Amino acid sequence: MARDRPGNPRGPVRLSALIALIGLLATAVVAFATWQADQNNERRLLRGQTRQAANAISGAILNIQAPLATGVEVGYATQGNQDRYTRYIAAYVGPGKTFINASLWRLDGPTPTLIAATGDAPELSLTSPTGHDFLKHAAQSKTFVVTPINVGPLQRVAYALSNAEDHTYAVYAERVIPANRRVPVESDSAFADIHFATYFGPSTDMADLQTTDLPNSSLPLTGRTARQDVAFGDKTITLVTSPAKHLGGSLEQNLPWMIVGGGVLLTAAAAGLGGQLARRRLSAEQDASTISRLYRELDLLYGKQRTIAETLQHALLPQNNPHIADLTIATRYVAGAQGVDIGGDWYSIIALDEHHFGFVVGDVSGRGIDAASLMARIRFTLRAYLVEGHPPATALEMCSRQVDILDDGHLATVIVGIADTRTRELRLANAGHPSPLLVRNGVASFIPTEAGPPLGIRDGSYTSTTSTMPAGSTLLAFTDGLVERRGEDIDEGLGRLAAYAATAGTAATSLDDLVSAVVEGMVSPDDGEDDIAILAFRWAEDRSS
Repeated sequence: MARDRPGNPRGPVRLSALIALIGLLATAVVAFATWQADQNNERRLLRGQTRQAANAISGAILNIQAPLATGVEVGYATQGNQDRYTRYIAAYVGPGKTFINASLWRLDGPTPTLIAATGDAPELSLTSPTGHDFLKHAAQSKTFVVTPINVGPLQRVAYALSNAEDHTYAVYAERVIPANRRVPVESDSAFADIHFATYFGPSTDMADLQTTDLPNSSLPLTGRTARQDVAFGDKTITLVTSPAKHLGGSLEQNLPWMIVGGGVLLTAAAAGLGGQLARRRLSAEQDASTISRLYRELDLLYGKQRTIAETLQHALLPQNNPHIADLTIATRYVAGAQGVDIGGDWYSIIALDEHHFGFVVGDVSGRGIDAASLMARIRFTLRAYLVEGHPPATALEMCSRQVDILDDGHLATVIVGIADTRTRELRLANAGHPSPLLVRNGVASFIPTEAGPPLGIRDGSYTSTTSTMPAGSTLLAFTDGLVERRGEDIDEGLGRLAAYAATAGTAATSLDDLVSAVVEGMVSPDDGEDDIAILAFRWAEDRSS
């Protein structure tokens, strides 16, 4: 075999083929790793969505249990007064309401005695031994008891609950399940991105199907699925879910193909470049220009990788801020000066109702797809809990049960707040995050918060702190990349931030100018690779003053 020496025409061809082989192998490895990370992320997101859906089902079960519990307590407190009981329970019985029928029974005799009944006739004969046993079982249970009743092609669910004091009274009620078992799903509900089926008990046989959002011909759910058991009185509901779409978004879904396409193009370019360099290697006078061109190509590859990371990062952040009366909002995300991996910093602000809004600023440790995946999961989990009406400390506690550093490989610090637009009262809960900064009339000070453990340390406990912001004041929440510098105590960075914000708060004509001035004052190209997320909002001045 001839050696590749100057003048041998096969040398450049062999070099180009080697570069192409290495480039294609590297592209395949990176694309497969990205695809595998996407699959792992989809599994995590589906499990998270399933847990949220299970929480929504638990909330719906509480809405069923509450009128039963109140009804039996009314019966007990009034010693079986028919009118008082009937007036209360009538609001929950009838077409389109919680129950199709309901009745009050006294249990301290040899057999249960009917006191009052409303609605349709019950399908379960409560004067039969089976009905007696069902009511007696309720008297022995610490929670409500439940059993399905088949009515031809239809199905009802029967409930019974006795009073907690001495179990002398019990409420019995029946609820109708649609004949086709299908229930509508709201676009903004916990089920919006998934298909689901619920089954009575641990079995997933069609005979035990309760509700679903799909025709029966599409069941059982196949492919990627998740399963969650939900306590249902003295029984259990089994929730099975599958994704209705790609949960991580189209960018993450298409990223492996983008890498393949870009890798093939870059490999082709590199192979061609290698052949050209090989052909020119005998020309000593071209060495300097060849090396310069190679460095430019490497810089271009680095820049493209960094652009992909930044694009993905911005895709995971909110695209628009909500409109909230009497409030100006400004946000900023600043990518680290080094590295091409996606980071885990984020911000979020959401309108909860007419008079309240919530906000979250957080920072997942480390960088990369796993950190971004955990960031997205925590962001949407906290958003769901705030929308459900939980206060900040409770939302953090519930979220802490779903994050474990042993499973996820990362910790997360988070500041969560809920504000009242009428009083400007602010409730804050802190999971190891820097406290927000309050700016007013050229004075800046940090709002005191009680920091609990970062998310990732299981079953964290958190405390809410309450303060009232003055009219015209500004709150600045941020991640630690804004204030931390290598070799410097963090208190120095916090003091520098307060000084910049106070000065900028006097000079800036708008909230966006204030945020820009703080970023320009605090961030320099040599500050490192930590990303920065900033969320600021300013109350309108008091019009009555």
